Amino acid sequence: MQTLDIQSQLVAFVYAESRMLDEGRYRDWYDLFADDGVYWVPTRPEHTERDAQVAIALENKMLLALRVERLSHPRAFSLQPKVRCMHVMQQPEVLCADADGGLSKLSTQLVYMEHQAGRQIVLGARAFYTLRPAGASFQIVEKRVELLNSDDFLPAIQLFI
Repeated sequence: MQTLDIQSQLVAFVYAESRMLDEGRYRDWYDLFADDGVYWVPTRPEHTERDAQVAIALENKMLLALRVERLSHPRAFSLQPKVRCMHVMQQPEVLCADADGGLSKLSTQLVYMEHQAGRQIVLGARAFYTLRPAGASFQIVEKRVELLNSDDFLPAIQLFI
């Protein structure tokens, strides 16, 4: 029963993380990352080493802080009018709960939509989460997003997938 409870908490964490992005709560979202946390969008799903290949996005906590600051800056003119996003997710699948030194892993398939001034982009993706316990919740050690069309021309993505 305890394992099921942990799995439910992990799934709820992933849903809450997605909701923060959809609601534009980027500072709250940033706080979910561990100090050594990484947001990674590889150019190909088969890429397994972050530092060995080119990436669409590869951001540690310092770089995430810069992007979050930009998203809330009043002179970020490329974000005017306001950019909005929506994540439509399948229920996250717990791949392993509290294994590998306390790390848990989940994945989910999703459709990401971003809208600004009459322009809307739609991207299919699979997101992988590596989470570490932190008090009564978790921290993101790695969020890896594999875009369905990562090897194709991609539009400018303003927000976080």
